[in-house]
Amino acid sequence: MAFRNLYRDQRRTLATVVAVGVGLLAVLLFLGYIRFVEGSLASVVIYRDANAHVQIYRKDGPEQLAATPAQYSLDRAEQQMLHKQAQALPHFRRVSDQLVGVGMVNAGGHNAVFLGRGIDPAFEAALQAESPLAAPPSALGRDGLLLTRQLQDLLGAPAKGGDLQLFGASYSNRLNAVEAPLSGEFSTGIEAIEDKGLKAPLNLLQSLYDTDAVSRVVIQLDDRGNAIAYRDALAARLERKAPGRYEVTTWNHPQIGQLYVSFMGFFNMVFAFTGTVVFVIALTTIQHTVAMNVADRTREIGMLRAMGFSRGKIAGLFVRESVLTTLIAACLALGVAYMTIYAILSSNLQTQLPRIAEPVKLALDLPLGWALAASAVVALGIALGAAVTARKRIGGEVKANGKSVPLTRLLATTTCLMLATVLTASLAHAEDAPSEATMRDWLHKADLARGGWGAYKWSLSIHTEDPAGATTTTYDIAVRDGKALARTVEPKRYQGEKILIASRAMWYAKPGLRKPVSISPQQRLVGEAANGDIAATQYARDYAPAYAGSAQVNGVDCHKLKLTASTPGATYESIVYYLDKRSLMGVKADFLTAGGAVFKTATFEYGNKVKVNGREQPFVSVMKIVNANFPDRYSRLQYVQVSPSNPPDSLFALDTLMTM
Repeated sequence: MAFRNLYRDQRRTLATVVAVGVGLLAVLLFLGYIRFVEGSLASVVIYRDANAHVQIYRKDGPEQLAATPAQYSLDRAEQQMLHKQAQALPHFRRVSDQLVGVGMVNAGGHNAVFLGRGIDPAFEAALQAESPLAAPPSALGRDGLLLTRQLQDLLGAPAKGGDLQLFGASYSNRLNAVEAPLSGEFSTGIEAIEDKGLKAPLNLLQSLYDTDAVSRVVIQLDDRGNAIAYRDALAARLERKAPGRYEVTTWNHPQIGQLYVSFMGFFNMVFAFTGTVVFVIALTTIQHTVAMNVADRTREIGMLRAMGFSRGKIAGLFVRESVLTTLIAACLALGVAYMTIYAILSSNLQTQLPRIAEPVKLALDLPLGWALAASAVVALGIALGAAVTARKRIGGEVKANGKSVPLTRLLATTTCLMLATVLTASLAHAEDAPSEATMRDWLHKADLARGGWGAYKWSLSIHTEDPAGATTTTYDIAVRDGKALARTVEPKRYQGEKILIASRAMWYAKPGLRKPVSISPQQRLVGEAANGDIAATQYARDYAPAYAGSAQVNGVDCHKLKLTASTPGATYESIVYYLDKRSLMGVKADFLTAGGAVFKTATFEYGNKVKVNGREQPFVSVMKIVNANFPDRYSRLQYVQVSPSNPPDSLFALDTLMTM
């Protein structure tokens, strides 16, 4: 009877089939596109970005590596153990180590910040060879670098094959630099860091950071569908072996697959919204059709009721008609969908994935099970909607809507009374603010006590404490009127390293480099003891003072000066400097960020004596620099064997830095 009724009103049936079929076709094609994007982005994260399927970090490593890489790294013994544990589980394919880090890259006088990843080139080549995405093989070799296009632009577009210099802080908070040629380019796939992306061979980045440790171990499996089960099994094994020490993640972890997570969240929301809209349209169409059928077939319904048919049976007849209409529409939509997918695949169309530079072949992915499930959900929803509509329309009487439910609108008006109570305690100054000339004279005298003016030599020992371990380095320092040369004495493995400060610029050199590395103001902040602190500094020359009142530091009455960098070569952007009112020597210095927050603090002791113009004057003996955010990280600089000297100008010449 349902077939007969559908055939009897062909025009209405055809309109309903077309409306439901077109909507379902749109849902199926969009579902196929979503699965295509999902698979492509997953391949980018797993294969192109060499994250593989599973990763092993130290506990909290994904979040903390950027801030404290040495503390959250994996040493050589751990690497070997983790490799062994990974290989013991099913679905394992291969394993490798990776290192991430930050530093500066120089090319032809241009420099920029980089976020680098050290990868085994052989592992990356094997991984990318199995990628579902057709892409050219990686140009990463045993000694070359890959930079993003944006980073190359910041460096003045260096020629391929030309040498680049990487500069950064080692895991022991020491300066270090390496050189390597530019081999090609790549894309990070993340817009926020695309202008900083650098990829290097693992051993080269380990050389830069002077370590054999790695940031993580990555594992490739036979299929990404096994990643979660493998992760859980591996995590359980590691927890039994070293409780609470390691963290095992998968490729879609928010810190690893950022591109995948962000875009799939967006696409899933769009798909849910689109599917809901299409379903509502189809349901409304069916309800309208049922309502029209009931109105047109009043006499038929009356005859059926007279023959003893209940309301439920008559409603069931309309439901069966709606389900049959939906099934016909679904069959047509499935057929057209798969023909469209085949046509797109045969035409070799290419598309651009979100934030991915390389175009990929468009291949909609619509498994039959997914298509049938989507059709079944639509059919079930339409059947329920048709049943409700039919039962409501069929009956002995038509009831008016009756009492409408009143719409209660609660307008919560919150009036925030802003009472601006500014309590300003104005303290009368006991003395007038000094002139700028007077403050510069104070700074000049304070600089003299730290070797900022005149000609001296001394031995400087820097002991650094860090959660990753303690280090001690000894330098021979020679200064002359703002120029300085620091040569590493201990440890012996670092002998030959030199830092030159001249003409308000700074360079670093070591054996193995072809030319000195220019150190930018940002690079001078490496380590708790910044490079600019190793040699003497001239606050009177490089900073503009402003009087900020008086203060007491450890019981000492001090002038408080706010110093703002007035030259590009200044190590710090701004400093709050406390000068002893009696001796005019520096007691304490707070070094500030661009936002005005203190990021480290220095205190001074003056136990040395030197003769200046025949008079014996105090000279700095200890400077302690403490990280304001992590007080357990500090450096203690000890000055010994301080004496007047007369070094030649040639000692501070850049041309002779590599040969002296």
